[in-house]
Amino acid sequence: MSSNGIFQLMSGIVGTTADATGRMEKFTELVRSLVDQHDVQQLKDLVDCMLAEESSFALFARPVLQQVAEQMEKLKNSELKELALHTLDRLRGRVVSFEEEDFVMRELLSEVFQAEGDWAEAAKCLAAINLESGTRCRTPLQKAEKYVKIAELYLEDEDPVAADTFCSRAAMVMHEVNDTPLLLRYRVCHARVLDSKRKFLEAASKYCDLSQQTFGGQICEADLLQLLKCAVTCAILAPAGPQRSRILASLCKDERIRAVEHFEILQKMFMERLIRGSEVHKFEDSLLPHQKATGPDGSTVLERAVLQHNVLAASRVYKNMRLPQLGHLLEVAPENAEKIAAKMIAEKRLAGFIDQKSGVIHFEGGGDDLQQWDRHIRNVCTQVNSVLSKIKDQSAMKDG
Repeated sequence: MSSNGIFQLMSGIVGTTADATGRMEKFTELVRSLVDQHDVQQLKDLVDCMLAEESSFALFARPVLQQVAEQMEKLKNSELKELALHTLDRLRGRVVSFEEEDFVMRELLSEVFQAEGDWAEAAKCLAAINLESGTRCRTPLQKAEKYVKIAELYLEDEDPVAADTFCSRAAMVMHEVNDTPLLLRYRVCHARVLDSKRKFLEAASKYCDLSQQTFGGQICEADLLQLLKCAVTCAILAPAGPQRSRILASLCKDERIRAVEHFEILQKMFMERLIRGSEVHKFEDSLLPHQKATGPDGSTVLERAVLQHNVLAASRVYKNMRLPQLGHLLEVAPENAEKIAAKMIAEKRLAGFIDQKSGVIHFEGGGDDLQQWDRHIRNVCTQVNSVLSKIKDQSAMKDG
């Protein structure tokens, strides 16, 4: 049947049926018949007839397109994609009159793109839905769900900038949402955005908070452990300093931490021990592409994090040392060691000063009694927690 044939068929329905209800019933039967036959071309012709300028079927355009939108999920993915793209193209500039139909088709088309692994197109498809100023009022829950979904899709496409945009939109309505799974998705999405934008200190803090909440048992232990693993990774990659030290302390207090991969590196950082380059190769292999990014100086995020940590570790052992010795300790050139230390001092992440004339770096506060006392208390508390945990495990074995 040609496009002229579908037009004649539709004209016959209008001509032979007197009342509007009867005509609509026959149009509905026609749509269902074409969908059952998987006749995409005829469905496209039907859409064209309905949306043509000065169409004699204009009165039925919206309800018929609603039927097309509702029935098209029965089509194969490739057929649905072809029909949806065609219909959305015809609706361009006229979406205000067909908002609900546009909404349904875009959701279905986005699912097809997701099945194909085309995350960018899936996100763009949903992003084109008018959620704010349309004629239909969307609830905060509906808006938040869509914004979070779009952000998640952009993250899959490794586009943190676009993901951040929609995560921010979700944040504007999230205070009106009481859906716990959605709130969790939003918070995880926000942490992933920070992670993808290489704001590892903030991301580690968010992941750490999430990993220690159960939301009334609605989150399985495996997911909480995965969040804890993400927190460990971001904490290791974060710039060395007081803020990271607090996050490391919080992570090491977690009773599950020994079950997390790369616990050894985390513990060394927490105990402020030197880490050699050879010790981080296995950890480096587990990193995601954005976590392996190189900076302007050609060093990776991990290399900078380990170097900065080692400078802090050295400051706990030495009161002063020559720059060539610091470079040897860090396994880098003396000039690079000086640059790293100077930047940390300028950002107040390291207490000390550099005497460039004599080529010596002086560390301050490394032997401070209060700081040493705090570290001793922290280490004792950690050991006590470990002993209590072992006693609890042994008691449980005896009871069993």
